[in-house]
Amino acid sequence: MNNVLLIIIELIICYGSLVLLRRILNTEGIYIYAIIATIASILMTTKTIAIMNINIPLGFASITSLIIGGNILTQTKGKEAIRKYILIIITSFIISTIIYYLSSIMLNSQYAINSNIAYSNLFNGHIREYIALLVSLIIAIWMNSKIYYLLKRIRNKIIISNIFSIIITEFVENIIYVLLAYLYEFTVIEIALCIVFRYMLKTIIGIIGTYPIYIVTKFIDKEVDYEN
Repeated sequence: MNNVLLIIIELIICYGSLVLLRRILNTEGIYIYAIIATIASILMTTKTIAIMNINIPLGFASITSLIIGGNILTQTKGKEAIRKYILIIITSFIISTIIYYLSSIMLNSQYAINSNIAYSNLFNGHIREYIALLVSLIIAIWMNSKIYYLLKRIRNKIIISNIFSIIITEFVENIIYVLLAYLYEFTVIEIALCIVFRYMLKTIIGIIGTYPIYIVTKFIDKEVDYEN
């Protein structure tokens, strides 16, 4: 199946889950989604796909949806909620990677040898990608919330706040991630192209994320207020 189609399916699943959890569990749903998406992003960044012969790591929608989750909190609860959001992501990330590492160095049984070997190699050789993911993601969420909040105060328009904050934040996030993860492993041209293609894909996904923010703000919150 075409990689682009699979990315679209991933996008639908991520944003659909984000809105659904927010609808069912209110603000706590965003925090629960942060845990799920963080764990998913850790696994997905260990695999790269080829788009126009350019190697690009997976996790486009899961990573970007974490930034969108931060924007929903900023829009509905204010910038104060971002600190808790970031702490949840950091905690989920650290616990998950420790568990992955410990389980990967355990001695394998003779049953399902191939799958055991594949799992054991999950952590080995990917430590740079994990560090790059954590650093770039936390910087991106923190930076994006600041820009989003500033634009929200200037002009309280969801479209303007989300689009401009995503455009700026994704540029910084992609540079940090790709340089930390692949410097000295990819050539300069490969790094530049990876940054450009990853930036384009994640920016498009982030802009589409305006719709989930709009749904939460205009419809779900009104329903909650009405029920209360």
